[in-house]
Amino acid sequence: MVTIELYGVPRMRARRDAVAVEAGCLGDALAALGRACPVLAPSVVDGPRLQPCYVVAINGVQFTSDATHPLRDGDAIVLLSADAGG
Repeated sequence: MVTIELYGVPRMRARRDAVAVEAGCLGDALAALGRACPVLAPSVVDGPRLQPCYVVAINGVQFTSDATHPLRDGDAIVLLSADAGG
């Protein structure tokens, strides 16, 4: 199980701050997020792909948009707008 933490627009649209999903790679996690929160598809996630205006950080260390990036049980994915922050 991996946890996808939502911030900004995705959090407001989904009306939740996190979603737990079963996934072996980032693409699987994004597709599962779209199924769990249909309001995020396709404006934030489009199947296994993230829209260009969003980014994810894996375990607070690595930013990636590679759908094949492997995930392990307990990983945390932070999803936020690419232009968030200062």
